[in-house]
Amino acid sequence: MVFRQTTYHLSKIIFIFFAFWCFGSCEKRPPLLPPVPPQEIEKPIQLNGKVAGYETTPEGNIDKIILDEGKQKSEIHFPPHLAKQILNIAQPNASVHLKAFERDRGLELISIASENGKNTFDVQGILPPKPDPGKEIRIKGAVSELIRNRQNKTIGFVIGQKTVMLNPEESRTLEPLLMKAHQVEVSALERNTKDGTINTLDFPPVRLMEIKIDSIVYKIR
Repeated sequence: MVFRQTTYHLSKIIFIFFAFWCFGSCEKRPPLLPPVPPQEIEKPIQLNGKVAGYETTPEGNIDKIILDEGKQKSEIHFPPHLAKQILNIAQPNASVHLKAFERDRGLELISIASENGKNTFDVQGILPPKPDPGKEIRIKGAVSELIRNRQNKTIGFVIGQKTVMLNPEESRTLEPLLMKAHQVEVSALERNTKDGTINTLDFPPVRLMEIKIDSIVYKIR
């Protein structure tokens, strides 16, 4: 009797365990997500040709190579602070080999090499310089020239061997005043160019902080 009673209780335990296991395994489970396809590795574009020239930002800083590939010309963009290192390899008319990524705004430079491959420069991994507001300077004199872009819109003016850059709002407000001004005094920030930037303006650009036209002071926000 003891043996049979023990067997009965053990069988009951096994049955209950099996029932719970079946109930748990038969519960509705969320469908499995489809496998995610592996991301394609972006492949750089190889370019070979002669340096036809360079283009600049509105402030006059070189930031693009114009490459003559024979049948076509390509524009390859790079950060302005790398201009000195790139021009050490890619002077105008020099034959070079480039690698670039294709982006929405155009080609972005990865690396550049001289024709014989002895001189190379890799753009990747080079961090931008730390932000530097620049050194405050004061300039006083007459406006000698208005600087205009390709659309013939004023983007700055020359005073005392410096080019004072203006944004569109500043230009709209100040241009008519500057054209008839007799005396102008400017407080501006002059950028440190030791970071590798090459500027093509005849006079170094500065950022306007405050301007006094004849006897009226205009603060720049």
